[in-house]
Amino acid sequence: MKRFLAALQFLTIIPIPKGIKIEEKELASSVIFFPLVGLFIGGILLLIDISLRKFIPALTINLLLLLVWVEITGSLHLDGLADTVDGLSGGKNREEILRIMADSNIGAKGAIALILLLGTKYLFLYQLPFAPRNYALLLVPALGRWAMVLAIAFSSYPKEEGLGRIFVGGNNKKEALVTSLLIILLGLLLFKSSFIYLLFGILAATFLLLAIFKGRIGGITGDNLGAINEIIEVVTLLIICLF
Repeated sequence: MKRFLAALQFLTIIPIPKGIKIEEKELASSVIFFPLVGLFIGGILLLIDISLRKFIPALTINLLLLLVWVEITGSLHLDGLADTVDGLSGGKNREEILRIMADSNIGAKGAIALILLLGTKYLFLYQLPFAPRNYALLLVPALGRWAMVLAIAFSSYPKEEGLGRIFVGGNNKKEALVTSLLIILLGLLLFKSSFIYLLFGILAATFLLLAIFKGRIGGITGDNLGAINEIIEVVTLLIICLF
């Protein structure tokens, strides 16, 4: 239970009960619950959508869903995306890229990336086909965080310090296997055979991103994990819109 609460505390702004102290080892082993936290976020989005879709125009409700989606994570992953774009676009070598990503200020290219990503998410939310809409809202946040688990399991940490060091570089193959089996079973249950397209799209995008990060900085940081989550969510929404 503490590992789930650790994952919930790390990935969202939702407070955990007072008196529960999360140790670093518990935070490191909370990776297995990342997709479950994603399902929790997706459940909130689905509940909002079902409750308000009869009373609020589609344009407005999709904007509300996007705002809640961003707010519930504390913009953690969006910040990682912006830092990643700034680092990769502005750094000429590994050291420069890592230095730029560590800077708390957001550059012009990072800001543009955020605008484009949020605009794309909003567009895909609006274009979601009616039939799979409920399943998409529920599962897409979980798939983004599953991609994070895969990235953690199959990469290394390129710095000596940083929050990402807690997760990346450990022996997380078991967590990746367990979460993969559960995600695949849930995906097939909800989307039937169409989930195969999602599965291959997510795997291809995730390992392509890992290859880029490994080639540029020798591994992945916490910022890169956030970027992976955001990009995979957009990729997943795109594929569902193409069903």
